[in-house]
Formats: sequence, C-alpha cells, structure tokens
Amino acid sequence: MKKITFILLALISGTVFAQSDEATGTANAAAEIISPIKITDGSDLNFGRIIGNAAGGTVTISTAGVRSTDNDDLLAPSTTVQAASFDVTAAETYNYSVTIPGISLTGNGDAMPVTFESSLGNTGVVGTGAAQTLNVGGELTVNPAQAEGTYTGTISVTVAYE
Repeated sequence: MKKITFILLALISGTVFAQSDEATGTANAAAEIISPIKITDGSDLNFGRIIGNAAGGTVTISTAGVRSTDNDDLLAPSTTVQAASFDVTAAETYNYSVTIPGISLTGNGDAMPVTFESSLGNTGVVGTGAAQTLNVGGELTVNPAQAEGTYTGTISVTVAYE
C-alpha cells in the first residue's frame, strides 16, 4: 500500500509541478480613421508690371499681398498685385507640412527664378477640421535688361500629414 501511495503521490506532484512549453500573451489592436487632407485653388500670384532695366533686382510679394523691391526703378505704377491663396482642410489637431518648390517664370527672354513663402509656415501646421487659408508670397529675381513680354509659371503647393 505504501508503494501505491508513493506512486500516486509522485504522479500527482509531477503533474502539478510540470512546466508548459508555451505561453500566450494578448494585446489590443486599434485604428483611427481621419479625413484626407485637401487643398483647393484660390487666387493666383501676381507680381504686377515690372520695368526692365539694366540693373535688374528682386520684386517680392508678401503673403499679405504687399509688393516691395530692392530696386525702385523696377516697379511700374498702377498695377494689380496679389499673393496666391489656397484653402487647406486637414483633420482637427493633426499636424501637416507645406511644400512649395521654387520655379522659374518663362517668356520672351531669360527665365526668372521665383522662391516662395507660406503664410502658415512649412512644418507643424495644425489642422482645424475646417478650411484654413494658405497665402503664398514669392520673390522674383529680375535679370538685368530683362526682355519685354509676359512671363508665366505654375506654382505647385503640396500639403501632407506629418
């Protein structure tokens, strides 16, 4: 009887103290769907009339639509100038960036480079869930003795969630 008790005790204790060769952990999974970021065209950037002269220089349109220059001889009077504008709609509290690569205006003469600036900045712009106005100003470099004519180019504004 002692042997049977000992064998039963050994079987029971072996089962109780045995270790498993696997374990299971769990984690939750979640996703949040936000609205896609959108940009809508508004007004065009217009540097206005510029007088070609021997010196050349720069003409700047601020994001508020104010024109300035480093050479007063470039500015023709009685001209309409304006910053470009766009409406950006991004999800509320989500950051996005604004990218505006430089371009060149082309026409009858040498191309004129343009660099741009955004009224909202370039990074860390916080979406509101509603349309936000993005104004784009620029600095145009007018070549010395720039040929007469109309010069044009296309501004590409990219907005993306960060």
